[in-house]
Amino acid sequence: MDFDFKELIAKPIDYVGPPFPKWWGNNKTKFVLPDLLGVNRNQLLGGQYFQTLELQYNGENYLFPNEPLIGLTVAKTIVSTATVGKYRKGTVDEYICTEDYQISIRGLCFSEDMETYPADQVAMLNELFEINDSLEILNNPFLELFGIRKITLLEIYFDEMQGEQGLQRYTIRAKSSQDFYAELDENYQSIQNLLS
Repeated sequence: MDFDFKELIAKPIDYVGPPFPKWWGNNKTKFVLPDLLGVNRNQLLGGQYFQTLELQYNGENYLFPNEPLIGLTVAKTIVSTATVGKYRKGTVDEYICTEDYQISIRGLCFSEDMETYPADQVAMLNELFEINDSLEILNNPFLELFGIRKITLLEIYFDEMQGEQGLQRYTIRAKSSQDFYAELDENYQSIQNLLS
């Protein structure tokens, strides 16, 4: 039997799914949905539905407005040396190092009345960015999962918000930061003990 592939693709699909109430009647026991009918709307406003991000520097806390979205990237530095010889191919990886995590923080500042510019929130972000040091992260389970306890802010971008005077989008680029401790190996310590 021969089929014309173009003709098969061009034909409309004749399948029509069952109406939603019938499907829901047969499958509602498989899904548990929250009951929002009995909940007061004011209880939903201001609740935490995502993870907050709070940073600390010199005892002062900076809570990011409206629970920003956080993304992570990490890369490796690999030093490779080409092999030499008639029958050898490829490279030898001599040194492999995982770099710092690159972090993107995207969020939205907005005023409660949605008509006045959220100047206080934008000023707080600007003040935070002017700190030229690592900032300690307070209680963020997502970043804790990757062992990130300090970050350094690299770049801040306030997006244009045409026709939306009560809103201000922002994006912050940061990197993970950790304390560096020099480790002396046993041979070096032995030599130092002999010389002293």
